Amino acid sequence: MTPIEPAADTGVSAMHMVARNDVAHLAALVELVDAAALSIDIGESRPLGDLADNPHHSETGRTRGKVVIIP
Repeated sequence: MTPIEPAADTGVSAMHMVARNDVAHLAALVELVDAAALSIDIGESRPLGDLADNPHHSETGRTRGKVVIIP
């Protein structure tokens, strides 16, 4: 994790996180989310059928936060 400096006077703390495709590591992240020790900025939800369009949509700059893919 790397600290990110949010805008002054926002009362927000932020960390940049990178997760490996490792079951134990991902499980630890899930535990942090479940314990409300970590929050995730979810920008939108998209159906699995639109998965191929997701990178193009993100490149437009309109996506803020993570995109959740719904099966």
